[in-house]
Amino acid sequence: MHSIVYLSVLLLSCLSITLADDLQSPLHDTQPKAKRIAIIGAGAGGSSTSYFLTRFAESSQHDIPLEITVFDSNTYIGGRTTTVDAFDDESYPVELGASIFVKVNHILYNATRDFGLSTAAKIYEAVEDSKYDLGIWDGTTFVYKAENDDDDDDDDDGNRASWRGWWDIAKLLWKYGWAPIRTQRTTKDAVGKFLEFYHEPWFPFTSLQEVVHRSGLVRYTNTSGSELLKDVGVGELFTREIIQAATRVNYASNLGSIHGLETLVCMAIEGAVAVDGGNWQIFAEMVKTSAHKIWLNTTVTDIVKDTAKGTFNVRTSNVVVHEQFNDEYDAVILAAPYQFAEITFSPLLAYPPKEIPYNTKYVTLFTSPRRLSPSFFGLESQSEVPSSILTTLTKDLNDKLGSQRGRQAVGPTGFWSISTLRTLVTNPISSEPQYLYKIFSAAPLTAGFLAQLFDIPYTPTTTTSSSHKTLPAKDDPISMLPRSVITWSYEKTWAAYPYETPTATFENFSLPFVDHPDSHDGSSGLWYTSGIESFISTMETSALAGRNVARLIVDRLEAEVRREMARAPKEL
Repeated sequence: MHSIVYLSVLLLSCLSITLADDLQSPLHDTQPKAKRIAIIGAGAGGSSTSYFLTRFAESSQHDIPLEITVFDSNTYIGGRTTTVDAFDDESYPVELGASIFVKVNHILYNATRDFGLSTAAKIYEAVEDSKYDLGIWDGTTFVYKAENDDDDDDDDDGNRASWRGWWDIAKLLWKYGWAPIRTQRTTKDAVGKFLEFYHEPWFPFTSLQEVVHRSGLVRYTNTSGSELLKDVGVGELFTREIIQAATRVNYASNLGSIHGLETLVCMAIEGAVAVDGGNWQIFAEMVKTSAHKIWLNTTVTDIVKDTAKGTFNVRTSNVVVHEQFNDEYDAVILAAPYQFAEITFSPLLAYPPKEIPYNTKYVTLFTSPRRLSPSFFGLESQSEVPSSILTTLTKDLNDKLGSQRGRQAVGPTGFWSISTLRTLVTNPISSEPQYLYKIFSAAPLTAGFLAQLFDIPYTPTTTTSSSHKTLPAKDDPISMLPRSVITWSYEKTWAAYPYETPTATFENFSLPFVDHPDSHDGSSGLWYTSGIESFISTMETSALAGRNVARLIVDRLEAEVRREMARAPKEL
């Protein structure tokens, strides 16, 4: 505001001097022209960029008007954070993508407060009469079981009764020694270093690689989870039975193939929460409160830079955008993985982000009146099966498969995890309670697999071989099962996150063009947020990348204003 007053006085002074000299000069508009910024991708990174661009610009001591346009090929905001409705009923939203975040995730948690979003949603809800809330299965036996945290054992504040908590800790220490404590200390150290990224002197950072090295976190990213845990004295049994179960459910990876920092992220789950109705609402609010135009169901095909003017033209598959809103932009942010965006750049990029393998994750949501079958897990018919099941490998198989990826890594369990999300006592399809399940797997689930998992009578369809023999089909889809036992289902295949392999190198936030290959300072006007995913792939870190890019852009715009003010005639 002060800058507007200063410029107004300055222009009026110049005008009066000019008139005194009998010279004619037009009076220029004192309102700075808005900077147009295009953001490609409305997931966590793009939504956060839009939100923090607006916040940083509004809090600047300079007048920095922005016009932000957000593009996304999806029909919704949120990217890999989205929900579907069980029974196609809006009363039963279910997270299909990123399900939880923790209170130490400052961007997400603060956003829920600022937008008035409730985080009271139950993430998982054990079957009411189930003895065990959680089990870890290695394909032959349950190596760990956690008893159901019954509400009757809660204290006045709704927390787990202290005796139950201490008993669980005692059991862990009895079996695994000091391994849980050493893991906790190492995790706390890594999280503490990471939280420095949010503040000066680290924030904002032009080079992710530089700040990872300077902070000391490269120690964790440049080694596998198994090697890191061994180095800090965490025993093999706890590593394989407990920590690997966490990396498998969160990142579909064993400890030999995932870097140490992402491993520790899986253990930093204190204060886990979820937004009631879906985490996507955080990003929808970020975009709605900051963007001037939102183009969903719109694929960006080309980004062309006018090197003479320094502006960008963003071409899309949307005819309306092309014909009626063929805007020029002062900066462009690519907030989606480069390798999946399929955008043509002109001029060419000097250093295109390297293609990295992404982990294909199969998510199956379904409802059934049936409980998990004890026989599937090798238990007696009357045995209790935990409501939710994580998986790991036996020691001999871990030696063979611990560094493998995808289907080769999952082992004999055949799935990464099974979660009972909640019991739908009241539901629109039956008077019978329905259990809502989520399964993460390394391949599409088959009817035969679910038939065994729930002890469902099932006769596979048959096929005819080349020798004219009739053979049972092994890959019937789950839709072949009776609707009376699988009452609703939804399947989704995600390129969920990169394989978080050990690395010490990371992509820059600024993407230079071939005509100026050394301009890593953002002068190219083209920015990239998704490089952070090979460092840590979470909603929070993607949002941090967006916040960081927003700060870098506003810093450049503020510097531009200061240069213009320095060049302006001084008041006499």
